Amino acid sequence: MTEDRPTAAMVLAAGRGERMKPLTRVLPKPALPILDRPLVAWAVDQAVNAGVAQVAVNTWHLAERMEDELERLRTPIRMAVSREHELMDTAGGLALARERGILGTHGPVLVVNGDCLYGLMLDQLLESHARRGDEVTLALLPHLNPARWARVNLDADGRVRAIHPPGSPREGEVPLLYPGVMVVSREVLASLPVEPGGIPEKLWQPAMERGRLGGVVVTGHWREVGTPAAYLEAVLKRLGERGWVSPDARVAPGATIGRSMIGAGAAVDDGAVVAESIVAEGATVGSGARIIRSVVVGGVEVGPGETVTGAFLAGPCRE
Repeated sequence: MTEDRPTAAMVLAAGRGERMKPLTRVLPKPALPILDRPLVAWAVDQAVNAGVAQVAVNTWHLAERMEDELERLRTPIRMAVSREHELMDTAGGLALARERGILGTHGPVLVVNGDCLYGLMLDQLLESHARRGDEVTLALLPHLNPARWARVNLDADGRVRAIHPPGSPREGEVPLLYPGVMVVSREVLASLPVEPGGIPEKLWQPAMERGRLGGVVVTGHWREVGTPAAYLEAVLKRLGERGWVSPDARVAPGATIGRSMIGAGAAVDDGAVVAESIVAEGATVGSGARIIRSVVVGGVEVGPGETVTGAFLAGPCRE
């Protein structure tokens, strides 16, 4: 079986973001701002750059807020939202979007996690899937940290022979990393039941048992943004040595902003110092306060003269 290249993509953005708590009490993880764009924008860009004609994005946790961020994205292709009334998990979310008619009617579907920074070159992945006709084809990278993330092993024919939990590679093993991008055949997509279920048990394991789970090592940039600390580091890397203030933030002339992001709705009063930090989503920093290597989002008020160091603070949910 051979298929054309994908004309539709699914961006996964519905989960609770448990590891990103407490920040996900205020925003869904894919909606977290990276300067002037939400995190999910990189996943949508990855899909657009792969040449698809339409993108579906599923939502559930703080769905309205996630959808607000999606509406602000400027994309040259059609984008549809699949709001879930119960969390369908990854495979269930794909099946529900299929039933709603927003994943096209032919060809494979590109699936991209909505909570990573992407800049992957996917031509080899798409060409391999079209040529070989596997049920699912995973984009893979040389492993960055086997102790932290699962390890994928390929056989000599480029098919996945094992997926190991995090840990030290075995002797002779060449560990590969799955960065959250794959191609799913229309055949397999059509067979998914509309019920909660995850990708590993619904897609990967059955395809691997049939010898039809492919893998292709790709090149390019990928960065996981899974925890508050990883989020802060991702923003600091984007900043370089500069500070960034949203046009919708209020920063007093006497405040000092050093290598930090002051996001929409935030306020920093006179004499305050914000260094290597994120202040966003309505958070306020009182006069003379100091925010050092911290993330402060939502309805948090740092009082005058207070010091916050190495903390991740979030206000109440504002759905």
